[in-house]
Amino acid sequence: MIDNEIAIIDDTRSILFSELNSLVSKTAQHYFNCGIKPYDNVAILGNNSIEYVIAIYSLWKLGAVPVPINTRLKNNEVQSIVESSKCGIIIVDKYFSSINLNIALIEMTIKHDGDDCNYSNDIKPNDTAVIIHTSGSSGVPKGVETTNNNLYQSYLSSTDSFRFSNSDVFLASLPFYHIGGFSIISRAVLSGGVLVIPKSLQMDDIIKSMQSFDTTIVSLVPTMLKRMIEVGVKPNNHLRYLFLGGGASSDQLINSALNDNWPIVKVYGSSETTAMITAFWGEELRQNPPCAGKPLANIEIKILDDNFNEITNAAVGEIAIKSPTIAKGYLKLPNFWKDKTHNDLYLSGDYGYLDKDGKLFVVARRTDLIVSGGENIDPREIESALNTNPKIIESFVFPLHDEEWGEIPVAIIALSEKASLSKKEISEYLKSELASYKIPKIIVFTNEIPKTELGKVNIKEVKELFRAAD
Repeated sequence: MIDNEIAIIDDTRSILFSELNSLVSKTAQHYFNCGIKPYDNVAILGNNSIEYVIAIYSLWKLGAVPVPINTRLKNNEVQSIVESSKCGIIIVDKYFSSINLNIALIEMTIKHDGDDCNYSNDIKPNDTAVIIHTSGSSGVPKGVETTNNNLYQSYLSSTDSFRFSNSDVFLASLPFYHIGGFSIISRAVLSGGVLVIPKSLQMDDIIKSMQSFDTTIVSLVPTMLKRMIEVGVKPNNHLRYLFLGGGASSDQLINSALNDNWPIVKVYGSSETTAMITAFWGEELRQNPPCAGKPLANIEIKILDDNFNEITNAAVGEIAIKSPTIAKGYLKLPNFWKDKTHNDLYLSGDYGYLDKDGKLFVVARRTDLIVSGGENIDPREIESALNTNPKIIESFVFPLHDEEWGEIPVAIIALSEKASLSKKEISEYLKSELASYKIPKIIVFTNEIPKTELGKVNIKEVKELFRAAD
């Protein structure tokens, strides 16, 4: 096991708790000298690293708010988030130092020398601690304002069941720009445990760090776990829990993992709930793998009908959550947040039911999202990009089940009369506008996209078109 005096470690170096405060203080003063002030929203673009974690702590030392950005986005997508979040500065690592943005850039670095930061912030529990962006039906990336108290309450809820401690070794196995990855940082620091940073988030590097540092807590998406099992990877000796979330996981995957003695904890949550709010593990999971589990401590879940009345008797309805882990709202989008709440309940947009024992079953993920390999994809964003092509009259994008990725985006496209456009040309067209994981893996052409009498897309007929073209 790793020396518990270590706060953060990677393949080549480590930082002790005893030196952490000095490094954070000096780095915070450097950021202050570069123009970052308390309550500023500051974008961060980089791969998981020790520097990234120190950047987070240093911004918090100043009372500034980190805005982690998905490294897979195109420049125009990054610029859009920077502008909508009112960020005046972006901190970038060496891999993104040449990015061309209309914003001041600061190099992501750790300051070992220089002045200490003497600023004593007056940050309060309900102040925003981090802004995590998530997709949705609006076509606009929404910044989820997660507060200091949200992070703390999320930690309390999970440690009530899993007893995190300074003996734990947490693997940063998810990107920090996702709430699942960011929560690993907060769990490690609040427990006093060790945070392990793999060389990259590629499978081989995750496996190497997991085995070399004998990690005790790991978080994975189903796609990654499936690949590990396929190549014969077994759990390391001291692994206590493997949190599995970020999309639907098949019963077959759950059973295969349990048969290989992986200590799986199936979890359910979102950016808006500050990561996991239910969990299911052990023999109960083996007996009932479709179950998403029972609510964690201080989490209340209700099932509502279309009129916001509570449903009982295992009937299906919208999953609504009441918890101190629910975010403050969407940054500068109060009306969107208002639509997601009712009587102190967060309306998840997911549908499911509670059994007689209070266990949650999710039967349909939120209808406006495609969850592919742990990434949330907004189909309306893809449609908007497609429809800017003058040869395309209209388009419709929907999810298709996929064994490897969970879901993949599929596009039905109607071209203008006499127009000619190949699937390859469409993919090339989208590459300049969208991150690669958002580009439809399957494209089907049609003369007209079927509609209902009310003018809405007829999903049933669209899927029939797809099957006919397959």
